[in-house]
Amino acid sequence: MNIKVDPAAVTPEQFLSWVTTQDGRYELVDGEVVMMAGAGRRHDAIVVNLTAALHAQTRGGPCQTFTGDTYVITSPSTRRMPDLGVDCGKPDDDSLVADKPALLVEVLSPTTGGFDVTVKLAEYQALPCLDHILFVDTDSPNVHLYSRGPDSAWKDAVLKGLDAVIRLDKLNVTLRLHDVYAGLEFRPRPRLVE
Repeated sequence: MNIKVDPAAVTPEQFLSWVTTQDGRYELVDGEVVMMAGAGRRHDAIVVNLTAALHAQTRGGPCQTFTGDTYVITSPSTRRMPDLGVDCGKPDDDSLVADKPALLVEVLSPTTGGFDVTVKLAEYQALPCLDHILFVDTDSPNVHLYSRGPDSAWKDAVLKGLDAVIRLDKLNVTLRLHDVYAGLEFRPRPRLVE
């Protein structure tokens, strides 16, 4: 659902001032306010598991874990809300925006997955400070990791199964899919029967 706050394009300053008075979750996309869809329990469980695992490994270091309430600037007129991330900058305590995001995580849902892995991926890959982008499937233990190499080129890997391990070398972080999906059960996949 798109909501226009003002007939003209909304500035980032207007948006950030307005959004603090709202109950829902919103992004600013090319100067237009867009309401975010709500998340289900599986999505929330994965976000909580990831937040706990990331925070445990970044606490006390130069980078801080942030939640979906922190915005990421992807263009002069766009402010995105990834599900969580790691900021290696020096954000002001009152800031709603990540300073230098090094990792952004999107937990995919059937309704937003296609958008996230196309439009948001391109926006995120354009951020010079970003080292890792992680897309996490909610229905099966699969993740798609994009990492920026020393030559600044993006490489990607698909990791499958609860025994898989995500290595975020630039952050010195290791995540086990077993921990990412802790507490969740998976439906068996349908099989063809002869």
